Amino acid sequence: MLDDRSVSVHCFTLMPRPKFQLVCFPPAGEGMSYYRSISEALAPSTEVLSVQYPQSAPEPAGGDALQSPAPAHLIAETLVDRLDSPTVLFGQGLGATVAFEVAQTLELTFLLNDRSGGRLAALLVSSQPAPCHSLAKDAAITCPIGVFLGDADPCLSYDEATAWAYHSKERFDCQMLHGGKDYFRDRPTELVNAISDYLLMLG
Repeated sequence: MLDDRSVSVHCFTLMPRPKFQLVCFPPAGEGMSYYRSISEALAPSTEVLSVQYPQSAPEPAGGDALQSPAPAHLIAETLVDRLDSPTVLFGQGLGATVAFEVAQTLELTFLLNDRSGGRLAALLVSSQPAPCHSLAKDAAITCPIGVFLGDADPCLSYDEATAWAYHSKERFDCQMLHGGKDYFRDRPTELVNAISDYLLMLG
C-alpha cells in the first residue's frame, strides 16, 4: 500500500513570486532530475516542480502502458499545499497520462477548497496517445490542453495525439517538434522553447 511518503515533489530552484508553477511528470524509468534543464531555462518567471514516483512502483509492461505508477489522488495531495500560483502540469510519455489523472483531481480540489492563487491553468502532454475517447464525456477537464509530438515518432500518430482534444472543455493546441519519441533528449531546447511560448500565450 502506498502512503504519503511514496511520492515526492522536488523544486530545483524556489522562486519568490513565480508567474506560473510548472509541475513535471517524467516518463517511465526516469527520475525527477529529468527536468532540471527545463527548470533552469524557465527561471525566474516559472517555478518548476518535478514529481518522483514511488521507488516500489512496478515497471509498466510493454513500455509506457496506460497505468499510473501511483494513485492520482495521492500525487494531488502531495502537490496541493505547494501550489499557490497558476499551475501548469506537463507530462512526457507515461507521465502525460499521470498528469491528466492528477489534473482531474486537482481541479476538483481547487474548486472545493476555493483556494486563492492556486488554479489549474493548463495541461501539457508529450509523446503519449490520448486516453480512450469513451472516457472523455465525464472525465474532461476544464482547462486548456496542449500537445507536443515528434514528427518522426513511430509510436504516436497525429490522430492519436490530437485525440487529446476530446479531454478538454477549453482550448486545444497541438505542436509538432523535430525528432522521434525521445526527442527531448536530442533537442531539449526545442521543447523548452515550446513550453515557454505556451506559457507566454497563457499570459
